[in-house]
Amino acid sequence: MKLEIERKFLLKSLPKIDATQKVEIDQYYLKNSSGIWERARTWNSSNGDSKFIHTVKKNVSKGVNIEDEYDMTIDQFNDFKTKCLSSSNESRFIKKVRYIYPDGQLYWEVDEFDNGYKLIIAEIEIPKKTFKLTIPNFIKEVMLLEVTGMKQFNNRNLSLKISK
Repeated sequence: MKLEIERKFLLKSLPKIDATQKVEIDQYYLKNSSGIWERARTWNSSNGDSKFIHTVKKNVSKGVNIEDEYDMTIDQFNDFKTKCLSSSNESRFIKKVRYIYPDGQLYWEVDEFDNGYKLIIAEIEIPKKTFKLTIPNFIKEVMLLEVTGMKQFNNRNLSLKISK
């Protein structure tokens, strides 16, 4: 498990510079029998990297989560997806394209959603809560507002319920 400290920003468009990596992501969410949300995602990158990732996050405070994450096999991912598609428990799905922009030792991840709505959200993981973040011009010029801690902008809340 690791501590994830991130800040999120709503953007009006993608940054006007080229990303170093583009990743296509499909995410499935399933509320397990304990009432905890689990996530399984595909990760298909323009650099040829392809993987399946399982994650459970627990919110600690605004912008801070405890994250338990591991790589899955394709069979494990398909089993999770099947559970989502056939479960009587609540399940959700979201598709997005992620653009990655290096910024010194950090990386901006800009997600473009198109699940019946258009939305662009930039995230950056920072090393500690008191870290002084300087927002680079390529983000600043397309930024609308900071949405860190606003639950309506988390991926699960943006995802669509899977209807059976």
